[in-house]
Amino acid sequence: MDKALLVYHDQTHIPQVVEEILSNWQAQSQQQQFNAILTVAYKERVIAYYHEFKKQLANQAQKINIAMTFSFGNENDPDNVDPEIINTMFNDYAEFTGIKFIAGDKKHGEQAYFEDVVERATRGGSGRNGKNIDLVIVADQLLTGYDSKRLNTLYVDRTLKLQNLIQAYSRTNRVFGSSKEFGTIVNFQTPRLTEQMVNQALELYGSGSSSSKAIVETYATAVRILANDLEQLVLTLADPTQWQLIQHDDKKLTEFSKAFKIAADQLNIVQQYYEYQWDNTTFGMTEHRWLQYVGAFKNLTAKESTTKMPTIVPTLIGKTKLAGTQVIDAAHILSLIGSKVKHVDGVQTVNDETKRIIYEQIQELSQMGEDQQAKILKEFVDTELLTGRLSSQIHFDQAFTNWKNDKIKHAVNQFANEWGIDSKLLLQAITEFELSKSDNVPYFAEIIQTIDLSKANKDIDNLFMLNLALHDELPRWMTEIKQQFN
Repeated sequence: MDKALLVYHDQTHIPQVVEEILSNWQAQSQQQQFNAILTVAYKERVIAYYHEFKKQLANQAQKINIAMTFSFGNENDPDNVDPEIINTMFNDYAEFTGIKFIAGDKKHGEQAYFEDVVERATRGGSGRNGKNIDLVIVADQLLTGYDSKRLNTLYVDRTLKLQNLIQAYSRTNRVFGSSKEFGTIVNFQTPRLTEQMVNQALELYGSGSSSSKAIVETYATAVRILANDLEQLVLTLADPTQWQLIQHDDKKLTEFSKAFKIAADQLNIVQQYYEYQWDNTTFGMTEHRWLQYVGAFKNLTAKESTTKMPTIVPTLIGKTKLAGTQVIDAAHILSLIGSKVKHVDGVQTVNDETKRIIYEQIQELSQMGEDQQAKILKEFVDTELLTGRLSSQIHFDQAFTNWKNDKIKHAVNQFANEWGIDSKLLLQAITEFELSKSDNVPYFAEIIQTIDLSKANKDIDNLFMLNLALHDELPRWMTEIKQQFN
């Protein structure tokens, strides 16, 4: 690489910029759901950046699909790019897209490559599809006349003036629901001077409308709003692990839900800033405490009618972890128990200290919003593990799965006997039933046809009325069972 290309103030500029971009990539791209453009001056710097990204990514676990594009010129252009560089670029591109372009080919050459980059870049990052582009490095191309809702960041390492600056910066301004309420500009060259130029450009070319929000609040302002929202949330429920206290109080539940949604919406906005990092002091709350509030909200709204659109809670990047490495969920707890059990006289058993840890983790699972899962796990531990009923011949997590399936079969048989319907068909239906489609009961018509009024244990002596009652009850019952044993 030509070292002269690395110089703005010193020879470490490009490596430092690449390191900064890569260190924040997963958070900024929202786990590679969105993509970005890096614009630099001159095609030589495009190539230099491209090589530096490849160099640093070779030593990292994360995989980022990168493309570069510039004016390819023609065979008489004195600044024409070395064909070997173009061939390497095309080969790299083919590795993740599966499409091979040919340097100099009129049909499958540079122009076709550029058109594919433009089209593919609108699809978002590789987290959505492994053939998508995460980052496009450009000099001037894609800075004007190009719009994509899946583009959320423009990295700038060059000087842009007036209308060109506004046109380039507006590449990120297409909103995309709550996950992208604004775009982010990250400037690596004289930020204070660039800020002055932005203000001048807005004054000259902006609409002047008071409703036109070209630049959002500063990060500090957004965080102050969030801290206030979190403070208001605490006033509605001081301890989120005690969510059961307001479970049956409609007024308090409504107040908590409203405050939670306001705080969650503002956190979603804060998370979209490039500077975002959870700060216990400025936020006024630890991340773990916030996750407990998320858990309280999930537990309190878990049994709301599934015919309504569920509230989407913005998820945090980074979850509550055990020993800094393991996400606490049902799968983790099962793995934990399986690794701690001892085998005595052909049965699985645990000592008092392991039992304490298990109960502690089950309680944490409940506080994270999985109260129903926690209850089922505790019941299994209490009735099967601690009573010495688990054989050493079966793995703990498989024993738990078998136990849940037996519980589901028992519930199916009870319901089938109560309504006088075929239990085998009902079991098949509950197996295929999806909570996201709670109004769609598999094999519903077939189940209705199996009703035997003489076998039903209901105070209904009319087949038509029994059909109507089952029509209402079956989706509700299936939702309850699926939520309980999912």
